[in-house]
Amino acid sequence: MRHHQFLAALALLVSITTPARVGPADALFAGKPQAFVRKADAKGDAKVVGVYVPNWEPSALLDRIKPGSVTHLLYAFARICGPGQLEKDAEVCAGKAEFELASGPKEAEFDAAFQRLKQRMPEVKVVASVGGWGGSDPFFHIANDPARRAVFAASVARFLREHPGFDGVDIDWEHPGDNGAANGVKLGSPEDGQGYADLMDDLRAAVDGLGRENGRRYLVTTAVNPSKAIVGRINFRQAAQALDLVFMMSYDFYGPWTKTIGNHTALLSSAPGADDSLDSAVHNFTAAGVPASKLVAGVAMYSRGFSGVGKPVTGAPRKADFPAGGDGSIVYRELAPQAIGPRGQGAGGYRVRFDRVTQSYSLWNPATQVFIGYDDPRAVVAKGRYVLKHGLAGIFAWELSQDNGDLLNAMNLGVGEVPRH
Repeated sequence: MRHHQFLAALALLVSITTPARVGPADALFAGKPQAFVRKADAKGDAKVVGVYVPNWEPSALLDRIKPGSVTHLLYAFARICGPGQLEKDAEVCAGKAEFELASGPKEAEFDAAFQRLKQRMPEVKVVASVGGWGGSDPFFHIANDPARRAVFAASVARFLREHPGFDGVDIDWEHPGDNGAANGVKLGSPEDGQGYADLMDDLRAAVDGLGRENGRRYLVTTAVNPSKAIVGRINFRQAAQALDLVFMMSYDFYGPWTKTIGNHTALLSSAPGADDSLDSAVHNFTAAGVPASKLVAGVAMYSRGFSGVGKPVTGAPRKADFPAGGDGSIVYRELAPQAIGPRGQGAGGYRVRFDRVTQSYSLWNPATQVFIGYDDPRAVVAKGRYVLKHGLAGIFAWELSQDNGDLLNAMNLGVGEVPRH
């Protein structure tokens, strides 16, 4: 972003309505999910409010979803059989051809749960998210081969036919061009960016064909790391035509892999030209040819922390991750009582800090020198208002089990939904 554009965006978002305008602080930090009365925008379409549902959690997780609080659910994760498949998927891939989508007891369990949920919330759309970090290696073997793409696309249509609780497919390929050697094997080539677009076209054709058979309209969506380097590899001018929604994973800008600290899920960039925010993600995708009306803003229901931080500002050095021994993350439902407090003012020796440049919140414990960047409900409301201001499709989060209700509530409030009393 150029300097004058950055200053204009900053001026706009510094003036964003404060949490007091949407209710008292204790309402934003109530710690319980809220039901909402959904409204439509001027075009008659409600904004997307989506959330990932992980299949390693009980399907009873869906029972906590309150009426009107979501429009889209992303099932995480469906897997692919064949070259690159995970060892743990051997059982569900038994008898499957290479490059087919796997399905097993988990998919059957969640399919039934989604159908039950739709009995009380028939408007909700469910997509099967395929891949994810560590589960994306098969895409590198599929995308650049028309015959393999055809096998995969046909298996997706078959999965949707056999699992009526699902309304489409979401491709979470991490990442075209470079898998980061997630499973110890480096994969990726420059051709992946075109293969990605061709894969989306083939999926659109497959699910549209199924829709003509049964009278349903199926979704094709994608979840993408929004960095300029990754977005720039992909032929989005072609792919965007096949896609209904693009879920921008506008989080994890800072973490164990970065040498310096920062809020990993900020609204605005830390400096002109910095590629570390939701705002920079939107600019990257629109420059690549994706209409703003298909972009969905990301919210993190988990934090990223660092220890040995002498100065709690973006770009400061750190010594280690916090907590140590993992990925430096704490889920929001645990962070809220331990460090944020019931009114968002800090607890347990932590101070809540607001950064006007990035429009984000962080926790700082000066005694222990621990810095934790997270999505505060107030920051999430601001993200929702950014969605409205810039004409984005909506807002989504990773992932439902990590929330205590505060963040999903804030997502709805941010895009203008009204609590049901």
